[in-house]
Amino acid sequence: STPLYSSAASDVYKRQLMFLGSPVIFAIGFAGLSYFFVKPGMTDMLHMFSHKFFTGMDVFIWLSIPLFIIAGEIMTSIGMTDRLVQFSRLLVGRWRGGLAYVNVVGSMMFSGVSGSALADISALGPVEIDMMKKDGYDADFAAAVTVSSAIQGPIIPPSIPLIIFSSLTNTSVAALFLGGAIPGALMGIAQIIVIYFIARKNNFPANPIKALTLVLAFKIFYNAFWALFMPLIIIGGIISGVFTATEAASIAVAYAIVVGICAYRSLSLKQLWAILDRAVRTSASVYLIVGFASVISWILANERVPSELTMLVETLDLQPWMLLLCLNIFFLINGLWIGDSVQLLLFAPLFTPIVAAMGVDPVQFGVIMVVNVMIGLMTPPYGLGLYLGSAISGQPLANIVRKSFPFLISNLIVLMIVTYIPAVSLTLPRLFGFLN
Repeated sequence: STPLYSSAASDVYKRQLMFLGSPVIFAIGFAGLSYFFVKPGMTDMLHMFSHKFFTGMDVFIWLSIPLFIIAGEIMTSIGMTDRLVQFSRLLVGRWRGGLAYVNVVGSMMFSGVSGSALADISALGPVEIDMMKKDGYDADFAAAVTVSSAIQGPIIPPSIPLIIFSSLTNTSVAALFLGGAIPGALMGIAQIIVIYFIARKNNFPANPIKALTLVLAFKIFYNAFWALFMPLIIIGGIISGVFTATEAASIAVAYAIVVGICAYRSLSLKQLWAILDRAVRTSASVYLIVGFASVISWILANERVPSELTMLVETLDLQPWMLLLCLNIFFLINGLWIGDSVQLLLFAPLFTPIVAAMGVDPVQFGVIMVVNVMIGLMTPPYGLGLYLGSAISGQPLANIVRKSFPFLISNLIVLMIVTYIPAVSLTLPRLFGFLN
């Protein structure tokens, strides 16, 4: 039929451009543009391409993304990462394999600042990998732990991917943030369990803070307190209804600036200009994906693809658990070659109504989808987290992939737990009154 032909042709163009080495942003853009030339009679509607491109970006909640990016960049520039690493050493450094544990715990805490996995790798990676190498760890293992631990960041609130899912599906941001807290912590615990067995097998050293006194411990806690307090302000304000996610992001920026100037006294105007420059570049790429993905979403709606898929699911008489399994496999396969935000923008509006009609809560599905697409950051051949870890550590990609395999398995187990035990992601939203 015409709808299936047009949508399939657009998807073929997108895949061809990806394999030719085109940036994913423009691959999606050209795929959407091809629709207006492939389907007969659509050239007269070409103005819809630019209209949907700009209106897709003109959403109030999207403002929170560059603001959270700026807040994370400020926290990194003022030395917050080093303080969080030291605090993590205070907590878990005395255990065998201490610095590997520090890597995981540090990522769990830094997630409350950035909400981005790649920001986590970029900020904490150089510090953590260097410390682990000096302590006798293999560089490829250090990089594997860094990449694996970073993917929990966008699941633990505040989370940029959960904000994207919320805006696309009209699901409560506060409910999604609460829903991601336990699954994110589970991913960290699973990675800690993996490290425990690897540390015992390889006889990894402990790395406690030397000459630790009560005064030094208090100083380390005080230095890390400002970072630890930031997510409490953000999440507490959103849950209590004091401010929206976008307002929370602006408060996070103001808080980071105040901490950098008053508490740490290490933020200058020159640094702030460089921070804004990096944030603009990162945000521009996100907004381009948002705009082009909005065109694709309009095309799918125009071709009645969601209703066709709903009818297909009804015809196949799939049980909810079977549908979720199929979608997880679909997302994991797509995660081999496209990024996390792209999957959310393309597929969240498409599949959320379908699973909701089968009785799956959108909050649970949002957490499932975000956990799934985050795993894509550490799956070859196009896992961006792996490439970033390779660039930071200077290790071959193949070595990092091999060392990260046990962590990949642990993350997949957590994905299955989140998928088939709804209470994992729905208990906290219900306790706070966001769900019935």
